[in-house]
Amino acid sequence: MMAMEAEAAPVRAALGLVGGGDLLHPAFPARIWTGSNVSLAVNGRDPRFAVDSIASQPAVTTTLHAIERTSPSIVISAGTAGGFASRGGAIATVYLADRCVYHDRRVDLATFDRYGDGDYPVARLGDVAERLGLPTGTVSTGNALDAPAVDRAKMDASAAVAKDMEAAAVAWVCERLNVPFTALKAITDLVDTVHPTRDQFMANLGAATAALARTIPELIAALEHRPGR
Repeated sequence: MMAMEAEAAPVRAALGLVGGGDLLHPAFPARIWTGSNVSLAVNGRDPRFAVDSIASQPAVTTTLHAIERTSPSIVISAGTAGGFASRGGAIATVYLADRCVYHDRRVDLATFDRYGDGDYPVARLGDVAERLGLPTGTVSTGNALDAPAVDRAKMDASAAVAKDMEAAAVAWVCERLNVPFTALKAITDLVDTVHPTRDQFMANLGAATAALARTIPELIAALEHRPGR
C-alpha cells in the first residue's frame, strides 16, 4: 500500500511491475499492479484537487479494495515519513514497524482515549528485521505534515521513530479483516530539527524512495522464505 506516485514509481520498477495498473473501484482513483508474488496498490490522483491522494481517508478505501481484490498474506504500508534525530533517525533510514498508533486523534472523553490512540496489531517480524539490518520502532500516523507541540508530545510518549500519514489507517482495516500488517517507512525529514519539514521532504524524497526501492524486494523475499511461513 502506497500513497504517492513519486514513492511508488521506483518501487514498481524494482518489482518489475509494468503498465498502468488496474482501477480498484470506479468511484476512487486508486490503482493496483500485480506480479507473481506481490501486488502494489497506490491511492491515485485526486480528481478534484489534482494531487496525490494522501492521508488516512484514501488509505482506508484503497486498503479495503486491495484486500478484497487480492486476499493477501500480509499488507505492508510502505512510503516515506518524518524521523527523529533524538531517537537516532537519519535521512533515508528505513524502519520496519513494531507498533502503529495515531498522534492526532485527541478524544478527551472517558473510554475514547485508547480508541483515539489506535495502537493496532503489527506482525512480529523482529527476525526479519535483524536479517535485513532494519531498525524497528513505532510508526505514528497523523493527517498533517507539520508537528505542533501537542502532536510531538504524543509521538515522544510512544517513542515514535517514524511520522507518516497512512499507516494506522491501513492497520485499522487489516485488524478488522484479520490480515497481518506491517509498515516500512523511509525517512525524508527530521521532525525534531529547526529545518522546515517541506524543504527537507523535497530535498530528500529521491534518496528516501531509492532506499525503499532497494529494501522492499529484500523484505518480500525474506517474508517468502521465512521459516514456518
